[in-house]
Amino acid sequence: MNKEINIDLRRCLKAILKKWWLIIIVGGVCFGAAYLITLNNLKQDEYTAETTVYSVVFNDYSALTLYSDLLTSTKICRKAAEESGIPGITADKVKKMISIKYSSTGTVLGICATSTDKAIAIRMANLVADTFIGEINNITSSDSVRLLDQATKAELSYNRSLEQLKIRILALCGGVILMCFWIALHEIFTHKIYNLYDAGLEGEIDIIGIVPLFQLKIEGDKG
Repeated sequence: MNKEINIDLRRCLKAILKKWWLIIIVGGVCFGAAYLITLNNLKQDEYTAETTVYSVVFNDYSALTLYSDLLTSTKICRKAAEESGIPGITADKVKKMISIKYSSTGTVLGICATSTDKAIAIRMANLVADTFIGEINNITSSDSVRLLDQATKAELSYNRSLEQLKIRILALCGGVILMCFWIALHEIFTHKIYNLYDAGLEGEIDIIGIVPLFQLKIEGDKG
C-alpha cells in the first residue's frame, strides 16, 4: 500500500525563509563558479557587415535565385581572400564568415560577413559581393547582377559580456532554486513531529495522549 505524503506548504516556506543565509551562500557559489568558467571560455565579440546585391528577372527567374549557392564556393571565397590582402585570411575562413539573407522576391540578396574585427567584416562583405557579381555576370554573359548597397558599417552580432552575464545569472537562479527545493524536500521527509498527525505516524495509529517533554524533565528532577 502506498504511503500518502502530506505537504505543508506553509511549513516548507518557513523553513526556506529560515535558511535564507544558506540559499544566498549557495547562489553566490554557483554565480562564482559560472563567473570563472565563462571568464575565458566564451568567444570574443563579433560584428556583422552586410552588402546587398540585386538582379533583374529573366525567363521568370532571378540570377540570384539560380546562382546564390556559389557565394560560398571555394572559387569565390579564395579569390576574395586573395584580394583582401589580410594575413591569415583563407578560403575556408571566408566560408565560415559569410552568411546569406534571402528576400521574399528573390531579386535582392544580403551578403553578410562576420568577424571579431569590424574593418575585416566590412571589407570581406564587400569583396565577396564584388567577386560574386563578377562571377555571375561572367556565367550569364550579362550585367544582370549589380551592387545595391555597399557595407559601410558593422553591427555587434554577438555580445560576449551579455552572454557571460546571462550564464552567470542563470547559474545564480539555478543554485537558489535547487537549494530551496532541497530545503523543502528535507522538510517534507523529516522525522520531526510538528502536530498530532505526525505523532500518529500520519494516521496509522491512534493517539491516546501526549506527555510534554518539560514534564519528563520535572519528574526526572524529583527522582
